[in-house]
Amino acid sequence: MKKRTKDEYIQSVYKVIFYIEQNYNYDLNLDELSKVASFSKYHFHRVFKSIVGENLSDYIRRVRLSSTTLKFKTNKKITQIAIDSGYETNSSFTKAFKNHFGITPKEFSINAKKKKGLKMLKPKILELKPVEILYVRKEGDYTKSAGEAWEVLMGFAYQNKIKYKKNLMGKDAMMFGIGHDNPNVIDEEKLRFDACITWDDKSVKPEGEISSKIIEGGKYAVFLHKGAYENLKATYDDIGDWIVESGLDVRDLPMFEKYLNRDPRRTKTENLKTEIYVPLKD
Repeated sequence: MKKRTKDEYIQSVYKVIFYIEQNYNYDLNLDELSKVASFSKYHFHRVFKSIVGENLSDYIRRVRLSSTTLKFKTNKKITQIAIDSGYETNSSFTKAFKNHFGITPKEFSINAKKKKGLKMLKPKILELKPVEILYVRKEGDYTKSAGEAWEVLMGFAYQNKIKYKKNLMGKDAMMFGIGHDNPNVIDEEKLRFDACITWDDKSVKPEGEISSKIIEGGKYAVFLHKGAYENLKATYDDIGDWIVESGLDVRDLPMFEKYLNRDPRRTKTENLKTEIYVPLKD
């Protein structure tokens, strides 16, 4: 009987993580998720906790609640936000939200829409085609987890280039970062960050911590951040103000970053350029 390797366990759990993040607003049960992982439902929740460090049900709850924070910047009613996030009733959503964030959705909504009087950013609006990427997920303070994720991903690319003579990153390769959570409201040890690259040689398959997925295409508002990555948080806060002022409706997808400098390590801090993509409804 064939035994699973640790890499195969990790790949199976990553498939489920991606599935949850794409479908958290639906009723997710153990039978369904264990099938996604090709695992016995009697053991999958134990494997998931071993790799992720969190119970499956707690992880689903965290993803659902984290997804709501940007929606409070829009004109959606709290009841609609609850339904869109997979909660059957407003009361169950309010209870879960308060337990997680310490305040009610109504209080959070009022704070989210407060005007700060800052100069509004001016994005460009564009249509993006779907982008297939390799990525590594790490959790923790973004200033730390991002570096850890990039170290693993670049190590994988470097190993393939040196050992197998396969160049993942040609001259047209793109680098992205996806911060799934709002550091203003989510505990820093739970912040999810994906380091992502496009890759030319599709004979290279993801393994271990390396997974693949697609950044969805469609309409995006794109903001340009200039300077240190450590200052990105302030730009994200300004983008939140722009969402309130613009009245545009955002799609139920995370914002992401595209890094325009080929090698940030060899670029002066003041010359770093990062595009931030905000998914918009048509």
